Amino acid sequence: MRQLVMEAPSRLRLCEAEAAGSPGDGQVRLHTIMGGICGSDTKVYHGHLRHASYPVRPGHELVARVVEVGAGVDLAPGDRVVIIPNTYCGECVPCRRGQTNVCVRKASIGINAPGGFAEDWVIEAKYAVPVPDEVSDVEAAMVEPFAVAWHAVHRARVSAGDEVLILGSGTEGALCAMLAQSLGARVTAADVREDRLAFVRRIVPGVRTALVSELAPDRYAVVIEAAGAPDAIAAAVACVQPGGCIVALGLAEEARLPMQVFVRKEASLLGSIIYVRQDFVDALARLKGDPALRQAFDKLCAGVWPLEAYAEAYHHALSGKPGKALIAFEGGASR
Repeated sequence: MRQLVMEAPSRLRLCEAEAAGSPGDGQVRLHTIMGGICGSDTKVYHGHLRHASYPVRPGHELVARVVEVGAGVDLAPGDRVVIIPNTYCGECVPCRRGQTNVCVRKASIGINAPGGFAEDWVIEAKYAVPVPDEVSDVEAAMVEPFAVAWHAVHRARVSAGDEVLILGSGTEGALCAMLAQSLGARVTAADVREDRLAFVRRIVPGVRTALVSELAPDRYAVVIEAAGAPDAIAAAVACVQPGGCIVALGLAEEARLPMQVFVRKEASLLGSIIYVRQDFVDALARLKGDPALRQAFDKLCAGVWPLEAYAEAYHHALSGKPGKALIAFEGGASR
């Protein structure tokens, strides 16, 4: 079977490997249908992610087909599944209180554990979530970043009528804007790049957009920081209403917090990291039942490249251009 391997930073190749073999108890054997390349993948490519290990098989935004199941697994061959790519032990204090996303023994497939950019592989069945028939392969391949946005938006308790600001209009920012608008919020998407604002306007009709320099202070009930830039938290504090909520989704190494303004506003600042299983379940259910959301979701995809053209897909992702690059493992064609 074929797989991609990141041998070292900037050294990615397609190679042959032995078949995965039959799954053990509680495991599933999978054939990847399609997978997305995200910002974490590009950081692994450049060697800019400290917890990455090499060599590693990349791939964590995945939709796959079940080939074989081990004992005790409630899935069947032929089922389509999306993958929860961050492992959890189920035994540590965070796991016992339901916060598997901050498990103290967490590993991340495609980063420091073998990922899913392979034609044949095995994983614990608890990380496989069934995909409804209404959700296409392209949509399913983008559910992992959607689950990240789902977790953040629901951490903020966004509801209909809220004034919501999304700082940063990359993939995660666009997904947060898309989801918040579908919940009835009045959404403004902001960025320092006009091309990203144009991208958000194209995929989220009706969303307001603004350059960060144009934002009014004290306006927004909820601010979701999805830029990962050092100055983004300070901008969020300036823009949030008194008593409002800021959710930090971006991963800047450090950020400046204007403490007096923050305290005097009695604002809340919450971190949001990845997701729990229920976020995947709820995100898939939302896509299943909301054709308009699926239509917007489809526009997030910049192209689908066959496995043999993986270098072109990575080239798009590494370019910083808006839109998700997908690699097809089942008869994909460039688009």
